[in-house]
Amino acid sequence: MKRLFFLLLAIMYAAAVSCSPAQTAEVITPAVSEETTADENDRSGIKDSLPDDLDFGGDFVTIYSTSPGTQNNYIQGFEELTGEIVEDAVYLRNRKVEERLNYVTEYFVATHTYDKVAAETRKLVQSGDTTYDLIIAGQFGLCQLAAEGMFLNALDSEYLDFDAPWWWSDYMEEISIGREKRFFVVGDYFLDMLLGARVLFFNKLIYGNYFGDPNDLYIEVSDGGWTMDRMTETVKAAYHDLNGNGQTDEPDQFGFVTYLTYSSVDAFVFATDVKFTTRDENGLIELNMVSDRAIALAEKLLEIFYNEGSYIYPGPDNVAKFTAGQSLLLGNVSLGTTADLRDMTDDFGMIPYPKMDESQEKYGTLIHDTMNFGVFPITTQKFEMMGAVLEAMSAESYRSVVPAYYETALKIKYTRDELSAQMIDIVHDSIRTDFTFVYYASLNNAGMIYRTLVTDKSSDFVSTYTKLEKGALSALDKLITAYTENN
Repeated sequence: MKRLFFLLLAIMYAAAVSCSPAQTAEVITPAVSEETTADENDRSGIKDSLPDDLDFGGDFVTIYSTSPGTQNNYIQGFEELTGEIVEDAVYLRNRKVEERLNYVTEYFVATHTYDKVAAETRKLVQSGDTTYDLIIAGQFGLCQLAAEGMFLNALDSEYLDFDAPWWWSDYMEEISIGREKRFFVVGDYFLDMLLGARVLFFNKLIYGNYFGDPNDLYIEVSDGGWTMDRMTETVKAAYHDLNGNGQTDEPDQFGFVTYLTYSSVDAFVFATDVKFTTRDENGLIELNMVSDRAIALAEKLLEIFYNEGSYIYPGPDNVAKFTAGQSLLLGNVSLGTTADLRDMTDDFGMIPYPKMDESQEKYGTLIHDTMNFGVFPITTQKFEMMGAVLEAMSAESYRSVVPAYYETALKIKYTRDELSAQMIDIVHDSIRTDFTFVYYASLNNAGMIYRTLVTDKSSDFVSTYTKLEKGALSALDKLITAYTENN
């Protein structure tokens, strides 16, 4: 009943966003009678802590964004309503917040790729250009600049309330070098982060042919039994030598297809509960990579990647193989890939990456490191104003944009059954990251040790780490020293 009620709410929201901006900009909280109970998923009445009379007198802020295409549609949006649920929610959010705080937003959209983010952002800030009040760019590039003193501490903002539900507080804490400063702001305004959540897709027809009711896999996930060992067993069982040549080759049907070993490994590793760092009394990071579970994880990864049921493409052909109905599971893709599978003939479902084993309490979902969030450059002249704007934008995204994407477009339009929608809930609620993943380029690649192991078909975690440990510890020491001196 709860799911049915929730579905009706989503349909009501879809109808609402097709109306005029004036009709939908006002937050309306329905009355609750004694016979009914307010829906726990309804966010429309959740207020932020900004002063009711906050007014910026028609002033403007300028946002520098490296999110071209669809990603930018979720930030800048369009000049008018388009009829697309999420895009219209973004349009209405932007207009509503601008009217509420009486300001104007100007945008500059850069076109450089994720690997140029660090260099271009460094150049922009070091030039002393005061044009931009917020920079939105990829995690991979921005985190490389954490120790260079280029960003303002978001914790100093009068208006940012990181205890509010629209902020990813645990995520921000994990990607911070110390706890006294927070340079990277991650929340619901940056919808790109949600789209970058890594998931596995599965072909329901193949599952049904080999294992029975596809809903059984959902139930297994819900019961906490979807582990690396279970995935290995499933992948092996789904293999079929289609061309009958007695060899495992590309024309065959596989249990798991993915794209490259190294980029595919990350989502498995950081979906486990294996931790590689601790923090000292000052909140500064310390490496602590060797453990029994870290060693055991290497062997489990090899079992997944190197069996007759797995096929690793050197290029991004894994999606085409999956959509053609020749693989049970699809790896190295994200939540946003769902939209690309709408025309697939076979029914498909979505599940999280497996736990390491059943002793692991919760599933884990890694965000791809090229996804975009925000920083306040030290050159901004409008830090407090931008903080208020970002708080209001994030709050309104939580109330309207995320429900439009997550509850309406994703759950109803793209996925093909209600149980798939429940899997998305699990994925959403298990989003996490790890310091060694985020800062691997500044840690002698310590966070990517499993990329090396799997690519080399080795499970010798200890000796591999021993070779890089000295460099990793030295790099971490330099990172913390520079961070402390420059910030």
